[in-house]
Amino acid sequence: MTISIPPVSKSDATPVGGLSRRGVLAGLAAVAAGGAATRPVRAAEAGAPKETGLSTEGLLAGRAGFQQRTVMPLPYQELPGFLSRAQLDAHHTEYVREVERLKEVEKEMKDPSLDASRYGELRRAQVVGANGVLLHEFYFGNLAPARVDVPRYIAGHMNEHMGSMDTWAADFTRCALGAKAWAVLQYDPYDDRWHNVMMDGNDAGTWIGANPLVVCDVSDHAFGTDYGGREQYVAQFIDHVDWNEVARRYKAVDRM
Repeated sequence: MTISIPPVSKSDATPVGGLSRRGVLAGLAAVAAGGAATRPVRAAEAGAPKETGLSTEGLLAGRAGFQQRTVMPLPYQELPGFLSRAQLDAHHTEYVREVERLKEVEKEMKDPSLDASRYGELRRAQVVGANGVLLHEFYFGNLAPARVDVPRYIAGHMNEHMGSMDTWAADFTRCALGAKAWAVLQYDPYDDRWHNVMMDGNDAGTWIGANPLVVCDVSDHAFGTDYGGREQYVAQFIDHVDWNEVARRYKAVDRM
């Protein structure tokens, strides 16, 4: 929109109907400026932002996987007495598919010709995919081949935030048996507390800004090959948490 505004002369200050010509012209100029400032930006002019960062910074810096949008290898090919090679391989294959889906979504988001509806679908899919990739990596990363003694560092914080280890394990088990997708022990830096959560999807049930400490995948693809039901799988999971990895995670995010 273009509005031609003539120069203001001395006579422009003369009031006309309660308003001076100078005031009228000033108002027109404001309208023109406001119209330019609020003009909607077409998708073709914008496209998605880069959303990139430094590979040397962040909680996952230097690791294959989520930050680099690559595939994290399995820490263990088999966990005897807990998860078979076939089970872990099938689960990891599902994770690889999620990595590829996330990359496809983020690639399509860069198309400047997308309409609002499709762009909205992709933005939502990005969150679902990113959370799924990250949660799988936390899950695989906190599995141990045998029972791991709980470090004093974690035992002290567990007692402070959740009570005894037995109290935590009993409640975490309830969450794992009731959730549809994930059971997670999280640290919320905003209230400086630990919370067990039940997630019914990759984007449902988590505390905003919370950091995962213990992650259990309770979807069928995580245990269906090896177990006829979830109860035994969850009990075995509790016995195969890598508490040293949990300690590393908490030390990286603890604000105190």
